[in-house]
Amino acid sequence: MQRFLSLIAILIAVAPALTPSARADQSGLTWHRWSDALFDRAARENKYILLHMAAVWCHWCHVMERTTYRDPAIQRRLAERFIAVRVDQDSDPELSYRYENWGSPATIMFDKDGNEIFKRRGYISPELFDRLITAVIEDPSALPEQRLGVEVPPSVGGLSAARRAQTETLIDAAHDKINGGFGNVHRFIHGDTVEWALERGRTLARNAEPAPWRAMALRTLSGATRLIDPVWGGIYQYADRPDWSGAHFEKLLNIQRDAIRTYVLAWQIEGDPAHLAAAREVARWLTAFMRDPSGAFYVSQDADASPELPGGKFYALPDAARRAGPQPPIDRSLYARETGWAAASLAALYDVTGDAALLDAARAAVAWALAHRRAPGGGMGHAQPTDADTHLGDTLAIAEAALALHRSTAERRYLSIAGELAAVILRDHTDPAGGFMVRVPTQGARGALARPVRQIDENMASVRLLNLLHRYTGRTEFRAGAEHGMRYLISLAEDDLIVPGALLADRELSREPTHVTIVGAKDDPAARRLYEAARRYPTRYLRIEWWDRREGPLALSDVEYPELEEAAAFACANGLCSIPVTEPTEVHRIVSRVDDR
Repeated sequence: MQRFLSLIAILIAVAPALTPSARADQSGLTWHRWSDALFDRAARENKYILLHMAAVWCHWCHVMERTTYRDPAIQRRLAERFIAVRVDQDSDPELSYRYENWGSPATIMFDKDGNEIFKRRGYISPELFDRLITAVIEDPSALPEQRLGVEVPPSVGGLSAARRAQTETLIDAAHDKINGGFGNVHRFIHGDTVEWALERGRTLARNAEPAPWRAMALRTLSGATRLIDPVWGGIYQYADRPDWSGAHFEKLLNIQRDAIRTYVLAWQIEGDPAHLAAAREVARWLTAFMRDPSGAFYVSQDADASPELPGGKFYALPDAARRAGPQPPIDRSLYARETGWAAASLAALYDVTGDAALLDAARAAVAWALAHRRAPGGGMGHAQPTDADTHLGDTLAIAEAALALHRSTAERRYLSIAGELAAVILRDHTDPAGGFMVRVPTQGARGALARPVRQIDENMASVRLLNLLHRYTGRTEFRAGAEHGMRYLISLAEDDLIVPGALLADRELSREPTHVTIVGAKDDPAARRLYEAARRYPTRYLRIEWWDRREGPLALSDVEYPELEEAAAFACANGLCSIPVTEPTEVHRIVSRVDDR
């Protein structure tokens, strides 16, 4: 179980690694800008490079900057033998993902050739930091290289039955059957794990088998409601006690995304109003506090309003008292990735609520990203629309958001956008060694930094996106790309790293998606009601289409639909097609009849 529990710990670190661009540093130290040229300077000056990776919401980053990096003796020693660099993690996804396992703050020291000679996660006191500097100077030998995954033959296309069973066993063993959540301490919503539990529980329920997975998901989602801010909405990063108390009050965009879409799916499957209410509460903070007037979304909100008003005190205040004084800073950087995360989750909530304001916000977010972050090469820039700033996560997030909007609206342009961005992922981010890399290393990169970074969650999401786009369009390159990415996930499993999201990707590659088509004019109210019912079907793995003959053939015309006098819904999958139905209340019934989950 160790490697699954270590992954849970990594995922806690990933949330930090997925969000910042910080407030002013409190150390008074002169920090240099990160670039490949630093290593040439280090060679000329016979110095090492110190990388301090921080986050705007990270309490211990601020403490380390106020104490360790402000200490005069530490500043003197760093000036003598180091070039000190501070990076706000969200501003550089490649560097952030490379060291995501090292949390926030992360401290990495390099030699002039880019070799890592020291890595440490978390706060380091001045006394310990001084000893570490001495140790590095006395023995600057490089750390051994660490790689994940093993070789997988090209003929292997899915997880073995033994690996699937092993993964499920370890997830179950890591589950806290009293409080919900996973592992021994930290509690948070990991979207892929809870989504698998929801889907698996539904499958077992349909087969009249015991359903521990359902209880696992519901127990976790119930506990996680303790992390939802009852005053402003939004969900805190995680709790540091098994009973979901001891909240860490940072609010990060990836945490909001996972919460919204997981609570939406739970409501679709279970019908519990509490799940829909939780999703609405999280979205309330997103739209009220984190939306830029341009339509983009901000990155995060800090836990602490000030050193004198930490999160535990601030978030206990009522609304008026919160607004009367200092508030936790919001990182107002505008990145394509976070904007895409927000858009996709709001579109999912719109699908089940019909709240037009949510759809408008999702549309505006994607429109902003395409207008202000689309690089000349077609990918999505992170902080600027240049090919030099494109990363897998940004392109992936906007592709996912576009596909979500296609589900919400049936507008073909969104499917086209998703396809264009998926093609960029294949062109620019395919790693010949397996999977998808955050980006191609820069030409001047050296040492450890010359090796491509493959972020696990992004690889899982890429596999799922490419496979579903293949199902929509029939484009074989998307299927080949999904299989390429899946082999990387298999290699992790064969190396005994248990990645719950790989179960979802593996399952989807092995079967057709749930497929429902509405046949009728898009200005026909009856057809619209059918489509509204169809988009609420409880699965993310859904191929949903609206065929208005006036728009011409669908992207993949693999089913022939008859001419009818009134709008109708058809469900087709697994070699079966339903009879047409004309009543919205019948849509889920015919889809479930051909759905083999």
